[in-house]
Amino acid sequence: MVAMGFGSLLLLLSVGSSSAETPQLVSTTAEMSPASGVQWHDNLEAGWRQARQLKRPMVIFITSRQCIYCDAMKRDTWCDQSVTQQLRDGYVAIRLTPEHNAETLSRIKVPAYPTTLIGLPEGKVVAHRIGYQPANTVRSLLGEIANSIKH
Repeated sequence: MVAMGFGSLLLLLSVGSSSAETPQLVSTTAEMSPASGVQWHDNLEAGWRQARQLKRPMVIFITSRQCIYCDAMKRDTWCDQSVTQQLRDGYVAIRLTPEHNAETLSRIKVPAYPTTLIGLPEGKVVAHRIGYQPANTVRSLLGEIANSIKH
């Protein structure tokens, strides 16, 4: 289980950034996936800032370089046309890796890769999934979150 709850994202960022962080860790760039048109932020702070500006929930995908299940989600789930449409229409996508986000991930209990979190712009984590999630599962989850926010 991921040890996060109300205000968890706030806590993650309020702990502060280490001055030893490399520029890669504090980058505010976002990567656009050409095939899907989804903008993936490479750090929590930049993505969260955009989520607050747009008043959209965040999909936080925690992945690792040598993880076959992460690669499968990148290939099968995040490239699924209906999932990418949901991301573009109502979410801010954030991809965190231990190679580039060590400081942030040191404050999150990640029991396995991949781990997927859904967070609200206010900083509350409202859903998390551990392990490979097929496109139909992510599609349903994103739909449920979007519907619950509207009501």
